[in-house]
Amino acid sequence: MKIFLNVLKVLGIICLSLTCNSIPIVLLWVQNDLSTPIKWLLGIAYVIFILAVIFFLWKKLSAHDKENLFKQPIKLKDFGFVVLYWLAARIIAAGGTVIITALTGASSTANDEALMSVATYFSGGFFFYTVLYCLLIGIFGPIIEEMAYRAFPTYLLFNGKLTWVTGVVTTAIFALPHATTILEFILYFGMGSAFYLAYRRRGNIKDSMLVHILNNIPGAILFLLLPFV
Repeated sequence: MKIFLNVLKVLGIICLSLTCNSIPIVLLWVQNDLSTPIKWLLGIAYVIFILAVIFFLWKKLSAHDKENLFKQPIKLKDFGFVVLYWLAARIIAAGGTVIITALTGASSTANDEALMSVATYFSGGFFFYTVLYCLLIGIFGPIIEEMAYRAFPTYLLFNGKLTWVTGVVTTAIFALPHATTILEFILYFGMGSAFYLAYRRRGNIKDSMLVHILNNIPGAILFLLLPFV
């Protein structure tokens, strides 16, 4: 019964993560139908909401951190490992994309295409919403996703044990929402494995958060510059 309830908790947290990711996209879709005061009101409300979600999830997650692993400082050596795992993730992403292109003719994954399609709403739009979308991709999203897809499942489903089984299951959970084909699943599973290994090294989820942020931040910056190009 307990494991069933914990599975429901994990699914609920994942749904919350997906909701957080969807709101800026919806705001960009409807921006032309909103008055300027309403645009600002909804944008500020989202900032408050996303910060509250991060605070709430971190507080709940920290309650499971009996060994205070999350309180470990990130030293220069640790950041060096973060960079190595980030490079591994980028090599996997680049290699996987080349293979997908060779086998299917697609130049990128469906997830990347979906992210790029949102950029069509940047030109002439409400810039604050563009900023929110970029913050989501570069910072907010990675933080919430690492808690939702990796840390919470680790504690709720595997009692905090960072084994290879934990890695396979949590990485598969991470890959599923990002992929639409088997090839894309393998690609995102590979990238997620790099994130998981960063987490597993010290048991500190902040390490995988940093790897995830480094992976996403270049794209977020590019999106932010698009309205000025």
